[in-house]
Amino acid sequence: EQFELQIRDHAATTETANNDEAALQNQLTEQSAALSLVRNDYKLLMQELDSLKARRSNISRGQVELRSALCKALGLKEAELPFAGELIQVRADEQDWAGAAERLLHSFGLSLLVPDESYAKVAEWVDRTHLGSRLVYYRVRRSARLEAVSLNRDSLVKKLEVKPDSAHYDWLQAEINRRFDVACCDTQDQFRREPKAVTRAGQIKGGERHEKDDRH
Repeated sequence: EQFELQIRDHAATTETANNDEAALQNQLTEQSAALSLVRNDYKLLMQELDSLKARRSNISRGQVELRSALCKALGLKEAELPFAGELIQVRADEQDWAGAAERLLHSFGLSLLVPDESYAKVAEWVDRTHLGSRLVYYRVRRSARLEAVSLNRDSLVKKLEVKPDSAHYDWLQAEINRRFDVACCDTQDQFRREPKAVTRAGQIKGGERHEKDDRH
């Protein structure tokens, strides 16, 4: 009688153990899938870091590879098609504003500068090629001339410098003057007064529109 009682008790225990094992197996499968995703993210991040170590700018690896493909297809040198961000840097004595400047110039910095003589074939290649990503480029005309402008006394432009020996210097400096004459504000009082402004923490103001992007 005791033996039969033990058999009944162990049957219930076995069923519970089998259910627990199945649940644990499901958890293991889910965790394995999650680990695979994390490993893939890690691999991509390491590739991005290796790519950044190999160059001076912080242009994303995907954009650099897209330019490489374009230049290879058209027989151009990558130096002939620089990203705007490769030719701009924050002055050494204004590094406190580097983060804010990078946020404000981010989209423009990823733009490709295409000289007049390469414009037609670049436009044709871009049109017939599925890029798999977003590309912005500017046609830089030979006739571009840098004109004197009146800048805000605290303008972000004054904290930036363009590579002086670049063939695109005049065009690029003129674009920076036009686009980024934004007051760098140390106080909220000044930030509220200025029509176009940026704080050291990266809050950007243009008229009534305000933006602060802390995702990265």
